[in-house]
Amino acid sequence: MNILILTGQFGMGHYSAAEALKQDILVQNPDMQVNVVDIIEYMIPRFSKAIYGGFNFMVSKCSWLYNFLNQVSARYSRAPFERTFIRKLENLLGKFQPELIISTLPLCSQYISAYKSMRKCKITLYTYVTDITAHEEWISQNTSMYFVGSESTKNTLISKGVAPEKIIISGIPVKRAFKECSVNKRNEYGDPVKEILIMGGGLGLIPSTDKMLKQLSQNASVHVTMITGKNEKLLGKIKKEFPNIEAIGYTDKVCEYMKRADVVVTKSGGITTFEAINCETPLYVIKPFLSQEVGNAEYIQSLNIGRVLWSNNINIAGDLLSLIENQKLLNKMQENMREVKSRLNPSSPLSFYYSKENNLCL
Repeated sequence: MNILILTGQFGMGHYSAAEALKQDILVQNPDMQVNVVDIIEYMIPRFSKAIYGGFNFMVSKCSWLYNFLNQVSARYSRAPFERTFIRKLENLLGKFQPELIISTLPLCSQYISAYKSMRKCKITLYTYVTDITAHEEWISQNTSMYFVGSESTKNTLISKGVAPEKIIISGIPVKRAFKECSVNKRNEYGDPVKEILIMGGGLGLIPSTDKMLKQLSQNASVHVTMITGKNEKLLGKIKKEFPNIEAIGYTDKVCEYMKRADVVVTKSGGITTFEAINCETPLYVIKPFLSQEVGNAEYIQSLNIGRVLWSNNINIAGDLLSLIENQKLLNKMQENMREVKSRLNPSSPLSFYYSKENNLCL
């Protein structure tokens, strides 16, 4: 069976979800042919670097503009230049001959849905929503099934006209290492030292300040590890100015750092949130500013699986230390994370594909 997973690199979350799905499918079905394709690189290869570079700049330097454009795009469910890209889509599907298409990016779902309508094609399309907030852009007429992170996401889709039976609460896809990691916290530095992990996402956007890092690095009761992602400049700065902090650049061992941590300070990205849930590591989010991350942060707060600071007028280091010293509260957050996991449907997308009497239904 051929499976095509379509995604994009607007941040690393969509692509990470695609890779996690591929990994899950191949572990359970090693004979499958699974290909992950970046829709932007395939459709417009000459401009893909410029598009992603512009996106990264906007997110890091002009978040207000990103939020505005995200709000505008949420009102429309059609992808731009649909007819222009139909021939390219035809070539793509001709090359891979997929029987199932999985999308982890709204744009991909919109293009495939348009293709199905224009070509009267009945190939199965699954859409994985990679944030708790689900704007209209995630909804496409010819999506066969939606996989979402929470009950609230399902309710949002239902309120926008999606049939309940087409929605599965699966959690946001994460790599198997996070699902399989031991949740027994092992303190390598000896009691009463606690472990704080600080992460900034794939773009290296660390939600912290020099003042916070200085205070934490001078506190003997904690050991701090910071993962800066691909931000080499920040990595060098941390190593030079805060030698007591264990600074790590881009790594594929995030799970190992997360499972040893008592709390993770991070952006409230959809992928990171569910990585932490699977590792049962409480979250600490500092004033989210991107619209979808605000929605994720509200989810974290509502379930009491972490703490969210909505204001900058707080001594962040002091507040973080008060949390990490409150073992009773941390235990409760971990218990709530276990409850979240127990409500998720862990089934592979293929189990739903094969359960349909007619696999080619719209």
